[in-house]
Amino acid sequence: MKRISLVIIALLFTTATFAQQAATTSQDPTALGNAFFKALLDEDSKTLGNLISSDLDIISFDGQSVDGDLLVQGVGGGAVIIETGTVSDAVTRQYNSDSAVMTGTWKSKGNIQGQAFDNSVAFSVVSAKQGGTWKIVNVQFTPIRQ
Repeated sequence: MKRISLVIIALLFTTATFAQQAATTSQDPTALGNAFFKALLDEDSKTLGNLISSDLDIISFDGQSVDGDLLVQGVGGGAVIIETGTVSDAVTRQYNSDSAVMTGTWKSKGNIQGQAFDNSVAFSVVSAKQGGTWKIVNVQFTPIRQ
């Protein structure tokens, strides 16, 4: 009887943990930013599309402006390939419980439309609550001189 009770309790805790993880990106701007970089690394265009707002604007490390739809298409179509990527020094500041800015550095290697890159950038990920759910509305990458 004790074993059955322990198994049931363990299953309940496991279920609660997975439920919390699933809801995290919609409730936590830091988790949202981390999920964005993970989706890029995993080349997961579906997840990427779910994390960003319909009017996302990205300022890439070469100064070009890229809209969210183009990013999702590029990742899904193989035009954007991130071989390695590591976020460090990430800090998130939240404002009035409906906007947040995550900053840090991202060391990445890959290629965009066949053009290889291997660089470190400072990033800002701006998130806003839309309909009670956190969405990424702007991302800016600034090259770090080494």
